[in-house]
Amino acid sequence: MIIFVLRHADRSPPPSDGLSPAGVARARFLARMLSESGVSMAYCSDALRTQETLVPLKEALGDAALTIEKVSAAEPGGPDAHVEAIVAALKQLPDSAIAIVVSHSNTIGSIIKGLGGSSISPIADNEFDKLFVLFGSANAPKTLLRLRY
Repeated sequence: MIIFVLRHADRSPPPSDGLSPAGVARARFLARMLSESGVSMAYCSDALRTQETLVPLKEALGDAALTIEKVSAAEPGGPDAHVEAIVAALKQLPDSAIAIVVSHSNTIGSIIKGLGGSSISPIADNEFDKLFVLFGSANAPKTLLRLRY
């Protein structure tokens, strides 16, 4: 199993929930990086910025090639329920699966830990370029590769 885990791309200033022009460019770069990776399953929150981060990848792969599951990070349950739902869904995938998770700075570390990866440093508010890659079987500790894109 290979799982790409990242925070959404650069966001527009609040109250907007979408990506900034830099975020759109970063999302396109991510799509270029992962378009031949074999990724076929994606998980994101219900925030527009996480969904927009996946749009170029879905376009690059073709609509039917990437399934996107939205997992709410809002109430009820909040971020903890979001993390639990994503981790549970990923653990159900076969060991041959290649998936991507696009979430938030306050949930990425918990998702990685829940999947058996090692601890990561907190993600700062201005950091949108960290890409974590987990390798290993579904229910076993995983090797964690830390990248920037």
